[in-house]
Amino acid sequence: MIEERLDALEMKFSYSEETVETLNRIVTEQAKEIALLESHLEKLEKKVSDLMEETGDGLRPSRRPPHY
Repeated sequence: MIEERLDALEMKFSYSEETVETLNRIVTEQAKEIALLESHLEKLEKKVSDLMEETGDGLRPSRRPPHY
């Protein structure tokens, strides 16, 4: 009886340990992906900011179009 319960607990612990390792791996991968996406977002925000400054208020171009 006790041995069966111990075996059941060991199996549950083993599955739990495997689940924790899998979740840890997934969270680590997601953290890397989030960091990469944040880096891309910062670059895009910088580009948009630069374009806004270049065009003034962002509504009208400050330079004449090339066909004039």
